[in-house]
Amino acid sequence: MATTIDGLVTGIDSAKIIEGLLSIQQRQIDSLTQKKQLALGKKTAVAGIEARMLSFRSTAATLARTQNSVFETKQVALSQEGFLSATATNKAAAGVYQLRVNSLASAHSIAAQGYADVDSAVTSGTLELRVGAGPVTTITVDSTNNTLQGVADAINDSDAGITAVIVRDGAAGSTPHRMILTSKTSGLSNEISLTNNLAATAGDATRLEFDLDNPLEAAADASVSLGSGPGAITITSDTNRIDNALGGVTLDLLKADPGQPIALTVSQDAEPATEAVQKFVDDFNGLMEYIDQQTRYDKESDTAGILLGNRAVIQLQEDVRSAVLDVVPGAGSLNRLSAIGITVTDKGRLELNSTKLTDVLSGRVAGVSPSDAIKLFSFTGDSTHPQVQFLLGSSRTKSGTTPYGVDIIQAPEQASITATSALADSIVIDGSNNTFSLNVDGAELDNLVLAAGTYTRAALAEHLQAVINSSPDLGGRSVNVGLTANALRITSEAYGATSQISSLAGTALAALGFSGSESDNGVDVAGTFIINGETETAIGRGRVLTGDSENENTADLQVRVSLTASQIVAGQEASLTVTRGVASRLDQVLGTLLDSTTGRVKQVDDRFDEEAEDIQKVIDRQKTRFDAQQESLLKQFQALETAVSQLKTTSSFLSSQLSGVNNLKSTT
Repeated sequence: MATTIDGLVTGIDSAKIIEGLLSIQQRQIDSLTQKKQLALGKKTAVAGIEARMLSFRSTAATLARTQNSVFETKQVALSQEGFLSATATNKAAAGVYQLRVNSLASAHSIAAQGYADVDSAVTSGTLELRVGAGPVTTITVDSTNNTLQGVADAINDSDAGITAVIVRDGAAGSTPHRMILTSKTSGLSNEISLTNNLAATAGDATRLEFDLDNPLEAAADASVSLGSGPGAITITSDTNRIDNALGGVTLDLLKADPGQPIALTVSQDAEPATEAVQKFVDDFNGLMEYIDQQTRYDKESDTAGILLGNRAVIQLQEDVRSAVLDVVPGAGSLNRLSAIGITVTDKGRLELNSTKLTDVLSGRVAGVSPSDAIKLFSFTGDSTHPQVQFLLGSSRTKSGTTPYGVDIIQAPEQASITATSALADSIVIDGSNNTFSLNVDGAELDNLVLAAGTYTRAALAEHLQAVINSSPDLGGRSVNVGLTANALRITSEAYGATSQISSLAGTALAALGFSGSESDNGVDVAGTFIINGETETAIGRGRVLTGDSENENTADLQVRVSLTASQIVAGQEASLTVTRGVASRLDQVLGTLLDSTTGRVKQVDDRFDEEAEDIQKVIDRQKTRFDAQQESLLKQFQALETAVSQLKTTSSFLSSQLSGVNNLKSTT
């Protein structure tokens, strides 16, 4: 801590003198501190640019999507309300469709006889429950649950797919409590079947009996007719939600009336795209205005932006402006923003004519469709072969007018097995030959049970498919079961190496014509990409062919291949032209600029950080010297005060002695 002095001895204002002596050094420190604050202010301004770039990139990503693009959003209108509701995906075809709701789907519901109360005793044994072609669930009734409520709880706690409730029948006299079983899934194919192995009524315990012949609610499918003429098409569904009756349209049925025609209109919904484009325009203008504020000089107020003259920041602005305003090669008639109503003002800002954009999206501009707007903004690809389709790419995938060749060497394949023996004309399934198990795509399906009955070949194939696909262990996988030369054929819906069928077993094998040794694996697609005569590596998984991440041109390029082995030819099967639209190009540019390691925004920010740190180091050195000089001067002035004080003390002593001598002489 610096020593302080008050100048009481000498009368000198030492603090003021020291301050004056050190004023030059203090001004240097103050000047450096201002420079540091300026560097930190520039860093803050760059952070503002970065934040606006990130927001702009997020907005651009909405326009860059090719899946569920805002440019293809559809809306649905109904001529009659109350009968159904409808939604449409981007894939729905615009048009007017005539519908009639013939019937609604319902879930099978059956009731048991009445009991005195919910705690009435039920005889012991088992109930074997099954919904449609699903697995059999066995409910055991014993001393732990042999009451009406106990059995209901056991059913509800199981995975039977059935809900059990006890209702009170007011007209049933002394036995008003009845159990009702209802399938959790509606539709004709989801009827409840039941094998009752409970003991006969004895003593206080009554055997639970269900009336299957007189259901409370019969299982029924929903039915909708498309069209009103003699060629009308009737569509059935086991639920009241019908997907893709019209491609991309989902119907939720509410009320049936076969005599009520309903017009369903699917049309382009331009509002989501208009809102997204307006947000794009606003974010661009906000970013440009902010950068201008930080870099401009205002003559009238004689003030300058904190980043005035910073070429790195001005170049960031130019890169973004160029990405937005440059022509999109290969995009066709909509190859610049002005084609959809976005113009540039004299101040370099964007302005949207929403009416023109709506006309483009609604098909009111000849030769232009919403897909052209997608190409203007998104990363897209056009293939010369309908079964080689562009999926996506990344910022590393190059675009341009030169097409990429797609050379398929191996078509993707599904796992498929055919039974060793052909089926007879009629096949009987009973308790001796009704179990089946197999492995589908890595999922072990055990204890599948076929319903007893006599089947034709086609009916057995349909039933086997339903039993396999209804297994809860399948986990979203599925198979198709058909016939080849009267023999059953099981095919996985998956493609590639993950597609597998194996491990067949069970009592039903012989009846189905399988030996148990049948197994098969799918095959991944294989091929390469070709650009200007040069081959680039591709990796196949299932039906998707992906360019190697190290490829110069086709890194991360993905195409879906639906070709069969017979369609493979020598040389390339398709040509693919890849186009990077405005939003996709902007995302690529902003991704590079904002990279947390190598991005130029990070570099500019780091320079201001380094500048502030370097200035602080100089300030610290100056402050150390300043403090040392201040301490030295304080010590010197303290020594002066001490010396003067000592002289004054000596002077007083001498004066006192001289006065004493004079007094002595006078006395003498």
